Amino acid sequence: MRTNFNRILSNGKVNTVVRWVCLSTVIIAIVGLLLLVGVPFPYLINNYRLDSFAGQLAMIPLPSQTERVGVVIKNFGNLGTCSKHGDYYAEFKIISTLPFPQLKRFYDQFHVQVPDINNIASTLYRGLGTHGPTTVEIKKIEGTKNKYVIYAFDPDYWPNDFRCW
Repeated sequence: MRTNFNRILSNGKVNTVVRWVCLSTVIIAIVGLLLLVGVPFPYLINNYRLDSFAGQLAMIPLPSQTERVGVVIKNFGNLGTCSKHGDYYAEFKIISTLPFPQLKRFYDQFHVQVPDINNIASTLYRGLGTHGPTTVEIKKIEGTKNKYVIYAFDPDYWPNDFRCW
C-alpha cells in the first residue's frame, strides 16, 4: 500500500508538514518537561522548609504545669497584606496554670529558623536563604482563662511559589 505522506519527497527534500509536526512535538515535549520539573520544585522546597520550621517549633519543650492542645498548625504563602512574598507560620496551643509573664520568659529563650538551602539550589531559584533565627511568641487566647497560642512567623521571602502570588 502506498501513501502520499512521505517524509522525503521525490525531489529529495524533507516534507514540510512532517518537519513541522516533528518540531512541534519536540517543542511541546521540552515545554512539558520544564513545567513538570519547574512548577512543583518551589512548592516541594517550600513544603520541606515549612515542615522543618514547624518541626522546630513542635520540638520546644513545655514548661511545667502546661499541656499541649491539638496539633501544630503550619502555613506558607502570602500571609501578609502587601505585595508578593512568601511567609512561614507555625503555631500550637497550650493550656497552662502558669502566669503569662512566666510563660513569656520561658518561650523568649527559644528560636526557630527556616532552613537555608541556598547552597543546594542557588543557581535554580532565588530566595532559598534565611532571615536567621525567629523568636517564638506567645499570646493569650481571648475569652479563656488559661489557654495560649505559641507561634513563630517569618515573613518576606522571595515569591518563587504559586502560593505567594
